[in-house]
Amino acid sequence: MLEVLTQLLQVQERDQRILKFQKDLKDIPQQQARAQMQLAGDQAALEKATQAVKEIEVKIKGIELDINTRNTSIKRLQDQQFETRKNDEFSALGHEIERYKKDVSGLEDSELEQMEALEAAKSVVKTAQAKLGETQARVNVEVKALEERAGGVKGRLDELLAERAKLVEPVDPDALELYSRIMNKKSDPVVAVEGGVCRGCHVKVVSSTIQSLRQGTGLTHCDSCGRILYLIE
Repeated sequence: MLEVLTQLLQVQERDQRILKFQKDLKDIPQQQARAQMQLAGDQAALEKATQAVKEIEVKIKGIELDINTRNTSIKRLQDQQFETRKNDEFSALGHEIERYKKDVSGLEDSELEQMEALEAAKSVVKTAQAKLGETQARVNVEVKALEERAGGVKGRLDELLAERAKLVEPVDPDALELYSRIMNKKSDPVVAVEGGVCRGCHVKVVSSTIQSLRQGTGLTHCDSCGRILYLIE
């Protein structure tokens, strides 16, 4: 095999690993974002549960206000009742007082129901908070692991780039330029011909290409895909 082919194969091996590490490094922020998205459902559930508590609390305050209003009316009517000397007016005021008392009783029953609903809603909030906490802890671990992985990948990538820089130093500039042009389009610029077939495009090469590879006088290309070839027999 031509020495330049051996050199290019070594460069290609580094380039393929560099591409893999670069892809890994690029994917890590997306993986971190996906990890953070795990929180969205739990956060939404907590917000919904918290909003339910607030709505019930508003209802309770409204009921308490209605009860206070009716109790004030009862006190006012009772004062009027004690002040009147007319039996029919006393009786009418008594009916009004009873009506307000029934309203108060109904409101108190409603308030009790809302208080029970509030306790249940607070329990839902507590459960949602616990679940969010568990998810947050898991996500924190995952994000930290990804950060550590990114550091490791970056370190190895720097090493590979340094190795590549040394490997390309002795390579013929024209051959390296040709390799680079193909590399911009294909991740495997240098491939074998085995069984008369290019391993890059899987197309059978012509006999003149096989003959050129056997003579080994220079770089030979696949007529179909343009890759640089070497022969395996």
